[in-house]
Amino acid sequence: MTASTQDSDFVQRVVACFAPKGPLSKATSRFVSRHGQTQFAKTVARAIENSSTEVIEAGTGTGKTFAYLTPALLAGCKVIVSTAGKPLQDQLFKKDLPAVEEALGIHAQAALLKGRANYICWHRLRNTLKDGLLPSAQAAESLKRIQIFAETDVEGDKSNVKGVAEDDVIWPYVTSTQDNCLGLKKCPYADECFVYKARAKAKEADIVVVNHHLFLSAMAIKDEAADADMLPAADMTILDEAHKLPEIAANFFGSELSTFAIKENVKDIQRMTMSRHRSMAPKDRTWDELCQSVVHTLMDFGVLLQELGLYEGDSKNIEAVVGIERAGELLQDASDAMDRLRRAIAPLVENDPDLEKAAEHAGDLLAGMRVWSEALAHPQEKIQNESGVPVIRWISRSKTEARLHETPISFAEDFARLRSSQPGTAWVFTSATLATEGNNFSHFLQEMGLSDVAQTHVWPSPFDFENQAMLYVPERLPDPKQDDRESYIEGLIAECWPVIDLIEGRTFVLCTSYRAMTHAGEVLRRYVSENRRHYEVYVQGEDNRSRLIENFRKHGNAILVGTMSFWEGIDIKGEALSLVIIDKLPFAPQGDPVLEAKNQWIRDQGGDPFQEHQIPLAAIALKQGTGRLIRSESDRGVLVIGDRRVLPNQSRTRYGDRFLRSLPGYSRTRRFERVVDFWKHPDSWV
Repeated sequence: MTASTQDSDFVQRVVACFAPKGPLSKATSRFVSRHGQTQFAKTVARAIENSSTEVIEAGTGTGKTFAYLTPALLAGCKVIVSTAGKPLQDQLFKKDLPAVEEALGIHAQAALLKGRANYICWHRLRNTLKDGLLPSAQAAESLKRIQIFAETDVEGDKSNVKGVAEDDVIWPYVTSTQDNCLGLKKCPYADECFVYKARAKAKEADIVVVNHHLFLSAMAIKDEAADADMLPAADMTILDEAHKLPEIAANFFGSELSTFAIKENVKDIQRMTMSRHRSMAPKDRTWDELCQSVVHTLMDFGVLLQELGLYEGDSKNIEAVVGIERAGELLQDASDAMDRLRRAIAPLVENDPDLEKAAEHAGDLLAGMRVWSEALAHPQEKIQNESGVPVIRWISRSKTEARLHETPISFAEDFARLRSSQPGTAWVFTSATLATEGNNFSHFLQEMGLSDVAQTHVWPSPFDFENQAMLYVPERLPDPKQDDRESYIEGLIAECWPVIDLIEGRTFVLCTSYRAMTHAGEVLRRYVSENRRHYEVYVQGEDNRSRLIENFRKHGNAILVGTMSFWEGIDIKGEALSLVIIDKLPFAPQGDPVLEAKNQWIRDQGGDPFQEHQIPLAAIALKQGTGRLIRSESDRGVLVIGDRRVLPNQSRTRYGDRFLRSLPGYSRTRRFERVVDFWKHPDSWV
């Protein structure tokens, strides 16, 4: 491909790297010179030159990682690459970046930086070894493994510890948070600290790979001494998996107080006072009594929420909960108990840095408890953030805990303010799913406050979707609006079983709710048993995510059933995954308090929330789910959408075509015979 004569020398150098026999052809045996990838890289190169903001949708298989890493390396500028999660973060740093560096003959100083809870804390590890107060024998065994690892490893990344699960109960004992870290000045192990070593390396690096949570935190806390200047000033910021940013940013720009966090703080205080200051308890109460007073009142708080109609899995706006004022009174009692505990330990903190830090955190939690007890006492009161945006106060429940949330209806102005704090920086937002029908980016741009500053681009996938995949919407589907969830799933599986059997398993069933997922797993196992098939059925929650995926891949004829966390970030090439079934269009659940508040806010501004917010949100989620099917030029498969509302003219508001036009150009059918023909005769079915 020949670069335009109007392009700068730098842009032409970037383009040349993607030529059929250019440097990148050596980076991987599967390299193919692709127009979309080259244009992507060209856009990034121009962004570096002009400090512009680019929003890029690059379809699956475009090769977006090489497309943004190549100009970044050739420019030799300071770059921050942020992703949605740790798996892609690790892949970028350990696989993609080294491959591009080797192909280009460039060695950049690079750093991988994660949140502090991902690194072993020497201080907490040694205190735990000394105190010996562990919840189980298994935790003690895990502690030994972690100690051996920490003494021999230079990075201290807990993901590299062999034989200790990521959800092991030991981790909070040996890692730190911003709330319990003593800081460089007070920690006796500051010189050995894995967190600060990683941050020091990141500040000197040319390319730093982070995740979105850490990136947003680093931007927002530059004025806070404890974590100031976590990241270097960047010439370019690349936000990969940018479709996740609205969800992450919405949580980030809000605030949360959880009963679990309060209890954990109290447990820390109890552990320290009982092991180090047992004889220093007040005369009228023991340390155990002071701590349990807080914990028991919070337990009563949870019981009352259930009595008021807030059950496990529920989320409700506080103004919608009748009698929530009573919960405010209980939370006030808990805050009084917390205040008594804090005052009791005050004389001890001068000579105990750990207890001092725990007391500081208790003070912050106490302030939050008092704010929330007042909020629950006046649930109808409306509040706004500093940008004048309405803030919704809502409660979510797990089995044993409650979370109290303050969420702004929009964070666009807040994010724009963070971006403006970095003048002269080029910004690239990219994902395989950012636009809706007709390459419309308006929803993403509005959510992120980019409408007036960003240029948008779409480079479609190089895959031949029309011949590689067929979209099948069965003719006799149950009605998603009329049938109950169990009946709906049973009807859907009945229609899909012939396809599953045709393809001999090799299926992902992606559900929009946990109840649907659980029932789908039960029904599928019944079908497998009754038909004497050897398909294994794996269900989310029965093992951790990575093992489920690996087992599915190895089996070769398996069925995996999952909810929204399996709709993205999974890359299974080849025949092992040849059928994807999506139970319903992934609209946000009815009753979601933030969605309801946002819908009302859009109405108040004269808009249509269903057309402007809910459909784009669901369309982007659907694109993510369907994207699991075709992952390479040689893949073939069938996509089943079990929701007839996706068909044109099947819904009252006729939105089905908006979903279909948001998807790649799959062949389509409603007839099973056509699916059989497609699958059995790949060379002649057309």
